Amino acid sequence: MSPDDRTLGPLARDRFKKAGIVASLALVMAAGVVSPSTAAARAMAERPRVAAASDNGHECKPSPSHHKPKPHHRVSPTGGKDLCKGPTGPTGPKGATGATGATGPTGPTGATGSPGATGPCIDIDAYHPQGNVEYRAALTADGRYYAGIRDLTGSEANPMLWTDLSTHEGYPAGGAPGVPCAAAVGEHPTSGGIQFDLITTTGRVYEITCTFDPNGSDPAILQCGTPTGNDWVEMNRRPAPNAVNGGTIVT
Repeated sequence: MSPDDRTLGPLARDRFKKAGIVASLALVMAAGVVSPSTAAARAMAERPRVAAASDNGHECKPSPSHHKPKPHHRVSPTGGKDLCKGPTGPTGPKGATGATGATGPTGPTGATGSPGATGPCIDIDAYHPQGNVEYRAALTADGRYYAGIRDLTGSEANPMLWTDLSTHEGYPAGGAPGVPCAAAVGEHPTSGGIQFDLITTTGRVYEITCTFDPNGSDPAILQCGTPTGNDWVEMNRRPAPNAVNGGTIVT
């Protein structure tokens, strides 16, 4: 009775099979059934089928003779290359996330952007010479200049009354004179009037004078004349860099 193949290792099973082939050959020759050459040929025909069997009982296709076995083939118990490649194993778990790298150096400062558009000129000034009246000069974003007065007499608060002085002749409105950018108001003692001033974006100074009108029993008002009868006048000197009691003469 032959040993159970399941109890033998790969090397033992191979040796046992070879011994069986030799014994079968001797038995056939002794019986005189076939000639020695025929028996040997039959025995050799059995060998490839035995040698081609893998450890797990499945047959494997040998690689073509002109290809060398790949390095990852394992060595068989008989010393040859095992051409039976097993199934690919499962993918291993994902490795741990690496540490965050150090922050790089700060990049160079970008170029300075171009200057933005010039904003509108807005200004206001106030003058309160006595307890019975107050004045205002207001320059709005749309380039208009207003003179204001409020009568403080009586038991009730009176409203601030405004007069648009940008309609008067000589008012600077662009070009070489520039446009008004600041406003001021003050009293003109010698004439008894109220003086309103402005300076333009080109550094020119203009003035116009209005008078105080008590207006009888009604709140006091300003008398600034008509747009063509009371003009804005540029002062005879303009502010100049490094000037001391001087300035640029207006021609």
